[in-house]
Amino acid sequence: MWNAVDNSESGEGLGAGGFLGEEISGRILIIDDDPHFLRVLQRILSGEKFLVTATSNPCDALGLLRSSNFNLIICDLRMPDCDGLNLLQAIRGAGDEIPVIILTAYGEVDTYLEAMNAGATEYLNKPIKSDELVQAVRSCLRRGNNRRNNKHPHKV
Repeated sequence: MWNAVDNSESGEGLGAGGFLGEEISGRILIIDDDPHFLRVLQRILSGEKFLVTATSNPCDALGLLRSSNFNLIICDLRMPDCDGLNLLQAIRGAGDEIPVIILTAYGEVDTYLEAMNAGATEYLNKPIKSDELVQAVRSCLRRGNNRRNNKHPHKV
């Protein structure tokens, strides 16, 4: 069995903060058809104090997105029934600007361009180092928070 996440650089001590004590938190939906990889991602991100929901069924993910409020989606590119690109297109087609990280074990330029053109926020290749994953998650959540704050400025 291949190692889906490389923990050689665990990033311990980073906590859930970003820059200088900035607290980055959020609800994350992870979609991957590999149950082992799903558990590993869930454990890493839960350990960073993120609220994580995970599913191996992309069709279930659409229902979860309708019934719950998430700040970030992490989705495998190639899955049976509904692949990550179709899911991303459905999310963007519904007008949802939630950040989406696409993960793939098949890092091809064509699929990268297709995913980014469809509205992916990040595109990461498997295996992924846990610190690289956490950094990408924080970056996406920070961008999502900034976009929401710009749309709804706080009144003083």
